[in-house]
Amino acid sequence: MSEMSSGTALRQLHQAQAGLKKARQALRMVRGNPDKAPSVLKIGWESLAQCHRLVGAIPLAAADESVMTKQLAVQRYATSLLVRLRRVARNDFTGDDDDDLGDDES
Repeated sequence: MSEMSSGTALRQLHQAQAGLKKARQALRMVRGNPDKAPSVLKIGWESLAQCHRLVGAIPLAAADESVMTKQLAVQRYATSLLVRLRRVARNDFTGDDDDDLGDDES
């Protein structure tokens, strides 16, 4: 098996962030209907798990400056999602989801 390139690593990180974004979009459904909280929690948790699998599969040989920078952005986004999932788990629907619209940095 060949080593992963930094380009492949960047594609994996983009894929991980796309999954996190879909989970964040699903979180918006809870605002209008708290009954959807269990399914949204499941979606979010699975997205986080997939993100960590993708990030964890990147070898050191592929971790150049651009990969590390993108990984920081993806992990900040994952942390932000986890904070929101925790609020949903506590039935705290008061958090503002518009506080980090600039999370799309690369």
